[in-house]
Amino acid sequence: MCFIIYYIIPLSYKIFTLFLNHIFLLLKTIIIISGDKGSGKSTFLLEVLSLLRNDGVVVKGFVAIHEFETDSYLIKNEATNEEALILQRVGGYEKRPYHFYIFEEGVEKGLSWIEEILEQPPNIAVIDEIGGYELQGNIWCNCFTRLVESDIPLIFTVNTKHLEQVIKKWNIEASIILDSDDFDDPNKAFEKIKEWILPTLQQ
Repeated sequence: MCFIIYYIIPLSYKIFTLFLNHIFLLLKTIIIISGDKGSGKSTFLLEVLSLLRNDGVVVKGFVAIHEFETDSYLIKNEATNEEALILQRVGGYEKRPYHFYIFEEGVEKGLSWIEEILEQPPNIAVIDEIGGYELQGNIWCNCFTRLVESDIPLIFTVNTKHLEQVIKKWNIEASIILDSDDFDDPNKAFEKIKEWILPTLQQ
């Protein structure tokens, strides 16, 4: 009897582990980093991405860089370090939504990077950030929709004021939502994210 139990328990555990991995694979992994402008969400994102890469996770996508002197925004390809200028302020808030000039060449570059993600999926994709332009159907909107509808694990940033609208527009069921309370501990966030994407790493 003991001999039988000895083999049943490890076998049951293995089946249970396989079952859990299957459930994780069926669920779309979406991690959201939410924060106000200047709260440090992009810095926090970079720290988390660095921990993921150091652990062997393949990351593709881009992060936003704010050039304070010119009040312009670039995107930086996480895989190649290539940069592209996408926005530059040309007016005050009273000029909204025309207070930024959009550089079409930079947008096209970002769209091509997203296409590469869809064609050759990484362990996790990153988009920094989704906001007002996308809610209006511009810039990354269509490609972001395709990413959300794909089975590629995704991490993206969003301003807190747009969070509920973004979740509603794309019908997102987030695996994890990280906010400013989490920004002081990127290692803890890394461990949480690793749990969610682990089944895809084992494929």
